[in-house]
Amino acid sequence: MLEMFGFEASVPMHTFEYRLKPEPTEQHWHSFYEIGFCLEGRGTFYIGDEAVPIEAGTLLLFPPYEPHIAVADARTGCRCAFVYFGDELLPAEHRSLLHAFVRTCVWTEADLRPMLRGLSSLTDFFRFLITEYESRRSEYGAVLRARMLELSAWLYRAAEALYSHEASRERRDALERLKPALDYMADRYHEPLELKDIAELLNLSESRARHLFKEGVGRRFKEYLTLVRIQEAKRLLATSKLSVTDVILSCGFQSSAPFYRSFQQLVGVNPQQYRMRQQEEKDSRF
Repeated sequence: MLEMFGFEASVPMHTFEYRLKPEPTEQHWHSFYEIGFCLEGRGTFYIGDEAVPIEAGTLLLFPPYEPHIAVADARTGCRCAFVYFGDELLPAEHRSLLHAFVRTCVWTEADLRPMLRGLSSLTDFFRFLITEYESRRSEYGAVLRARMLELSAWLYRAAEALYSHEASRERRDALERLKPALDYMADRYHEPLELKDIAELLNLSESRARHLFKEGVGRRFKEYLTLVRIQEAKRLLATSKLSVTDVILSCGFQSSAPFYRSFQQLVGVNPQQYRMRQQEEKDSRF
């Protein structure tokens, strides 16, 4: 899926602190794994139809392609650490540790404490990650990989009691099988694409390809294609001066009605409002 940014070649991750806004922003999603950790204050994550309250010490794990919105408590505010990373961050022989990310999960630091022997606190852990990432000292990539491998092992232990290994393996296998199709769609989202095109690419029947999408990304083919196209529309609205009509055509939509309907449903605002918000955020940084 197209993203607003890319990972550095030396280390496929991005980590930062962010103060949540007290008003809802647009719904977003990623093609990589995401960890959120509440450093201070309170807030709410909206994940699908579920509202998940968070406070200092809450840890959230998001698998790829899981739309969500985060909102701060207006009284206390809310500051979080976020880590985005690709599965290639972990050595191939240890990628089974991503078992913890088979679906969205929420833990408190107290829940994880039995697995965190030798670690003073998760707050210290995430602040160390961010400092190391921002410092870019020699071999910082090796340090970050080592610490993320350690964190993944802790989370793996915590997840063992929640999920079957079979469910985790099936999702990872489906994602790996789908990867050529996902890359193809990221390159050709602007073209008319049908499930039969993907089935031919993967050398599968349409029925099997349909099931593979549900297993791998938790969505039907058309739903996923819409996510890809809306993600690119967001990028163009935020970074270009193209008219909304030109954005619609550039992203593979054949008419405006389905675009506006999908954008409102997935992002929570209309395209004009989204562009205005992005411009306001850009102006506030200067």
